[in-house]
Amino acid sequence: MDIKEWMTPQEKQFFDDLESEAENVLAGARAFRALFDDYPRLADHRKKIKDIEHRGDEIVHHIYGSLNRAFVTPLAKEDLSGLASKLDDVLDYINGAATRLAAYDIDKPTKAMVDFADIILKATQEIRAGMASVRDRKDVDAVMARTIEVNRLENVADDLLMTSLSEILKSGDPIRIIKFKDIYEYLEIVTDRCEDVANILEDIVVKGR
Repeated sequence: MDIKEWMTPQEKQFFDDLESEAENVLAGARAFRALFDDYPRLADHRKKIKDIEHRGDEIVHHIYGSLNRAFVTPLAKEDLSGLASKLDDVLDYINGAATRLAAYDIDKPTKAMVDFADIILKATQEIRAGMASVRDRKDVDAVMARTIEVNRLENVADDLLMTSLSEILKSGDPIRIIKFKDIYEYLEIVTDRCEDVANILEDIVVKGR
């Protein structure tokens, strides 16, 4: 067996695992968006998101284990571990945002929360598509288009954070301000972590040119 034949199954497994994690992150974003359409069942949706987050932990641990055992990897180890870690962060913050909705006893979501959820869903869709394109490593333009869109969505989230904070400050209710500020900032961080993933994807394809 030559080295190319030896590497192929291992290379496939790394990409399979990363795509599974990206798909799982997308599932978490979908579940988070869905809870706003069925808010009275927040507890049920939180459980689903938590289960998805646990599944993500399992995939990431498997990737780390594979990295520790691997002699040769299809991408730089720091890129593989970075993707796994940042994808995990996206899910962690989605779960954290859902937890805060319950912990702060938010009885009715705001339009800004729904808008954040829409942005997060779109960003994770782009990440999932970009991750699939990285496997080929020849379709550089496709990956770059996805990462540029994630960066744009993060900028939209930045603007939304500013406007939503400005709006909540008008309430004059210090407790409400504290609760909603924390939730809004947490939601914006989700988009920051999505951008982190996109930046790694961009670095990978640029280095592969």
